[in-house]
Amino acid sequence: MIQKPIVPPPVIFIACAFTMAYLPNPYPLEINALAVYLIISVSSAIAFFSLWQFYKSKANIHPIHLEKSNVFVVNGIYRFSRNPMYLSLTGLLVAWAIYLQSAVSFLGVFLFIYLITQWQIKPEEYWLEKKFGESYLAYKNKVRRWI
Repeated sequence: MIQKPIVPPPVIFIACAFTMAYLPNPYPLEINALAVYLIISVSSAIAFFSLWQFYKSKANIHPIHLEKSNVFVVNGIYRFSRNPMYLSLTGLLVAWAIYLQSAVSFLGVFLFIYLITQWQIKPEEYWLEKKFGESYLAYKNKVRRWI
């Protein structure tokens, strides 16, 4: 049975970022500041447009109270990804890993993807399927979970 999310995505993000900072660094990478800035810029744009689309649609933004959802967003950036907000957080963690110059820190990126999928995305999908039925299933079949 899929449970309701109990840990807000920003908490998962911050926990993974801190974990990445404190992992050992036996395989240092050479930093590419331009790549870091580019990834941060793209991730920030994705976050802005996904939040803007939620605002325009008057959709529930609270990740814990899924029962308050009365619409699901399919326009704008949501035509390309069902989860652009989580995609933007993942991008920020990739930029953080590059900034840390640590190949091992990419484990935090994979941990975030795993945890956010299990603890947030799957419960959201379950709730949206239950609430919106065929219209959500059609959207789910047309648009990928991440990219």
